[in-house]
Amino acid sequence: MKEVIETGDFDFYPIENHIIDSSTDGKKVEIRWDDGHLSKFHFLWLRDNCPCCIHPDTREPIFNVVSITNDLLISSVSVTQEGFLEIIWSGESHTSYFHPGWLRAHCLDLSKKTFPDPLTWDAKTKKEPDRFNWNEIISDPEIERNWLCSLIEAGCCITQNVEPSKNGLVQVAERIGVIRETNFGLFFDVEAKIGPDTAAYTAIELPPHTDLPTREYQPGLQLLHCIKNSVTGGESILLDGFRVAEEIRLQEPEIFELLTSVPWDFGNRSTITDYRWKTPMIHLDKDGKIEEVRVGNFLRVPLQVDFDLIEPMYKAYQLFETLNQDDRFKLRFRLEPGECLIFDNRRVLHARDSFDSSTGERHLYGCYIERDELWSSIRMIERRNRQKIINSSSNE
Repeated sequence: MKEVIETGDFDFYPIENHIIDSSTDGKKVEIRWDDGHLSKFHFLWLRDNCPCCIHPDTREPIFNVVSITNDLLISSVSVTQEGFLEIIWSGESHTSYFHPGWLRAHCLDLSKKTFPDPLTWDAKTKKEPDRFNWNEIISDPEIERNWLCSLIEAGCCITQNVEPSKNGLVQVAERIGVIRETNFGLFFDVEAKIGPDTAAYTAIELPPHTDLPTREYQPGLQLLHCIKNSVTGGESILLDGFRVAEEIRLQEPEIFELLTSVPWDFGNRSTITDYRWKTPMIHLDKDGKIEEVRVGNFLRVPLQVDFDLIEPMYKAYQLFETLNQDDRFKLRFRLEPGECLIFDNRRVLHARDSFDSSTGERHLYGCYIERDELWSSIRMIERRNRQKIINSSSNE
């Protein structure tokens, strides 16, 4: 309960800086910290985030902003003996106490970054996916964090020494988070099958693609765990779709505009399902940064656009596919039993060479996980690290 009162959430906030002065004009609070930094907090923001106005178990807000009256202002601010910011409100009978570590962590004018930035790559700047040892991942939080962050920074990695079985994949996937089920099941077997419902379940070459661009929300991460691989051929291929998109933006800005603004038609059809979605092949965030690519030559259905756009759109798509087939962007490697390939399915395109199923067996076991699970896992590692810092300080 003490942590609930102090911070208002489940996280831990080491006190690395102390408040040495505070003031208010009724509508904002200004704080001076012991390192000289000045912070400014709006009174509405402070009232909305009062750490005691939460449910004690869920720690979700129970204060509703609609209850804020027009006469609500800050009556006074001060720093308690324990270092908390005390706010007495006018217009209602209430006092708030803000933990200094929490305030510093949520300071609006300080840059805070939990995750690394994506670093695009090609065959010249990256020779193979980063590799991690499963036993080290589960025994060392710092290695586990690096493992997870590699999926943000590079968008791919290989986890080695995983039990070469279906259970091995379950262990890896559940270490990250909740598995996403699709029409292919919670898990799926990637191997040559009789009567396949997707090209992945054949022995033919697969061109670079992302999985399920046919869905409104295509899966964030894909895991492919190698259980058997004794066939001739079947090498795995990865390329950074963000890097290819950057090349198009630099060399052909008009084509880039088409690929980011005009929707393509994707479809995944079988005898029992018919999934379709219409969206541009390259998505940008609000700042113009590339945040998603959707590519799948065998997952397209007839394009539905104005007649005058047909030729420009095919020209744009042809360029995109040509670059995706260019060896200067590709990483080619062979997955061995006990290796689990993980990649960002909304960024990294994957492919494979054809293989001869008469020469042996090739069996990959796969599943999908959302990016949200990855981010949550990294935050939980950070939370445990902060808890250790606080516990260590308390024992000194």
